[in-house]
Amino acid sequence: MAQSTFNDLEALRISINIEKRGERFYKAAARKLDDPDVKDMLNELAVQESEHAETFRMLYDQALENKEYFDDSYLFDPDVSAYFYAMVESTIFPNEKEQDEVIDRIQNVKDVLKIGIQAEKESILFYTEMVIYSKYVEAKDAFRKLLQEEKSHLINLQGLLAKYED
Repeated sequence: MAQSTFNDLEALRISINIEKRGERFYKAAARKLDDPDVKDMLNELAVQESEHAETFRMLYDQALENKEYFDDSYLFDPDVSAYFYAMVESTIFPNEKEQDEVIDRIQNVKDVLKIGIQAEKESILFYTEMVIYSKYVEAKDAFRKLLQEEKSHLINLQGLLAKYED
C-alpha cells in the first residue's frame, strides 16, 4: 500500500474486511464438506464473523459521520503503520483468490479448524495492537470486546480440533 500511515478509520475498515474474509472462508468450507453437523458448525462461525463485521461497520460509519470532531491529525509511527499493513496483507484470512486456493486443498474439518485456529491467533494479535494504538474510544472498546470473542473462538476451535483428532 502506498500510504505509510495508519489511523483508526483505516483500522476499522480493515477490521470489517478481516471479518468478511472469515465469513466467506467458513461459508465456502461449509459448502465443501458433507457432514451436516460440520456444515452447521461452520455456518455458525460464518454468522459470528458477519456479526463482528457489522459491529465494525457501525463504528466506522459513526466515526466517519463525526470526522470533523474526530482528530485524525495524529498518525501512527511509520514503522508501526508498515507493521500493521504487512500483518493484514499476509495473515489472518487470505484474500479471495488465495482463499479459493486454500479451500481447494481442504480435505476435512480438521483442515478447516487448523486454518481457523491460525486466523484467530492472528486476529488476536491484530486486535491487541489495535487496543493499544487506537485513539478512537469507541473503536478501542470494540477492539477489546472482539478480542475477548476471538479468544473464546480460539478456545472453541482448539476444543473442536481435539474432538476431531480423537
